[in-house]
Amino acid sequence: MEKALVYCVNDSKIRRKTEVQTVDSDKQQIEDDIAQLLDDMKSLMLATVHQDKTPLASYTPFAIADNDSGLWILVSDLAGHAQNLSRSGLCSCLLIRDEQASAQVYVRERLQYEMKCVEYPRDHPDWESGIKALRDRQGALVETLTSLADFRLFLLVPQSGRYVVGFGKAYELKVTSLFLIDYHLQGPTGPQK
Repeated sequence: MEKALVYCVNDSKIRRKTEVQTVDSDKQQIEDDIAQLLDDMKSLMLATVHQDKTPLASYTPFAIADNDSGLWILVSDLAGHAQNLSRSGLCSCLLIRDEQASAQVYVRERLQYEMKCVEYPRDHPDWESGIKALRDRQGALVETLTSLADFRLFLLVPQSGRYVVGFGKAYELKVTSLFLIDYHLQGPTGPQK
């Protein structure tokens, strides 16, 4: 990353402030790394809230929607998270690199999203495109699951996201994007947005 010095004028005093800027090539590499993590992971961890406000953590396989607009999931109505998604329309998702593939457990490579959930009934025109994306990514079992009446299709649309790849290497994602970086996050003494 490239450092830029910025001088601020405040009450006729000049003070020096150091800002860390992500140069375009670094930004492109980070976005490529995010896309690679999305490609490598076949399932995500899902956090929802029951009607009585108790949290529920679970997981589900996913597929990336056309034009990277979100993540398709196919979940059973027998699972609590399907009902929670339908009722609240919100969830949080986590995709995280395996501990064995990480040099340090505290900084495992991860993507975290706050999502809006949109359910697609079987008679919706986009049902088949969601199922096709899941079939292409997850295999023939998807056909069996769609033959069961209790399985529901949701598109998880990102509202915000964060990518963390190391200490001091956390990035806020652009609104509604799966992988485009908005800015580099830093602690309370570092540059702000």
